[in-house]
Amino acid sequence: MTATLTSPQRPSLAAPMAVGCCLAAGTAYVVADDPSDGGFLPCPFRTLTGLWCPGCGVTRATHHLFRGDIVQALRFNAFVVVILASLAAVWLGWTLHAAGRSVRWAARIPVWAQVAAGAVLFAFAVVRNVPGIDGLRG
Repeated sequence: MTATLTSPQRPSLAAPMAVGCCLAAGTAYVVADDPSDGGFLPCPFRTLTGLWCPGCGVTRATHHLFRGDIVQALRFNAFVVVILASLAAVWLGWTLHAAGRSVRWAARIPVWAQVAAGAVLFAFAVVRNVPGIDGLRG
């Protein structure tokens, strides 16, 4: 028997489209219903430790950002724009890859940049938990 060579299959667009629809629906819900009024998405880290994680406040910040209140969004989480832009870029790269399109613009992020980003988020988490620095708490 001879082995047949098959061309690598392109990933299906179903998964990125489903995730995109879920993200759009979730965003629409967060924009329409202010999570500051007692939302149903508690932070598991904050619930378990009582400390603010780097992502605490992103849901409330997203609500205010999409309603045009950028200052209030940044008060809830200073990194909301970076976080949402990163999510959008990753999703777009995934979708383009699944569609067989070139994703040259989505070059790999160097390890040093990943470490630096992690260090900045860690420092942000530490600083926002220091007593007396209430301005960084969501």
